Amino acid sequence: MVKYLIAVILVVTSSISLGAEFVAGKDYEVIKSNQGVEEIRGKVLVTEFFSFGCPWCYKVQESFADWVQENKAIVNLKEVPVVFNKDWEYYAKAYYAAKALNISQTMQPELFKAIINDKLQLNSDKSMMEFFVKHGVNDDTAKSAFYHSPSIDLSVKSGILLMSSNHINAVPAFVVNNQFKTDLQMAKTEKRLFEILDFLVAEAKKESLNNLPS
Repeated sequence: MVKYLIAVILVVTSSISLGAEFVAGKDYEVIKSNQGVEEIRGKVLVTEFFSFGCPWCYKVQESFADWVQENKAIVNLKEVPVVFNKDWEYYAKAYYAAKALNISQTMQPELFKAIINDKLQLNSDKSMMEFFVKHGVNDDTAKSAFYHSPSIDLSVKSGILLMSSNHINAVPAFVVNNQFKTDLQMAKTEKRLFEILDFLVAEAKKESLNNLPS
């Protein structure tokens, strides 16, 4: 009987410990987004806020890509380049230009490497245009993307509004289903960041199931 009671106490204590592992207001924030909860084909929306000018974004990018791949059955990824200063506005334009030209997979690593590792001054439309041309984009196409693209300019502005509405003040940051937000500063380590993301995705799925009509 005593052994049984000890076992029960250990199980309860363990459950409490696991449940309290991640704390709202410390490891993540509960947010009220005007975007509303999004669920696409049963997947949880995870929005990554980042910049090609952010060394920590570069550091976690490969691990985050692996995490997304591992969770592709339940996670729908959305990327938003943030603008904290004028240089980062050009980096945001480069992100949307690469996306519009369907070359994100090859250009994103090149942009990170050029800006973070090689310290290239890609902080003007001209320098970005030349960078894209150097990486195989037609001269007129690159010029159009950086000088004459209202859709790319609008995407940058929309990203800034989304950044503001989610109170993003440090990157990399992640918003899960427009309900929860965490970032590397709150997580403290890269390992804990992905553990928190696992926890928040599970919480979002749980809430989604609880809100199903009976």
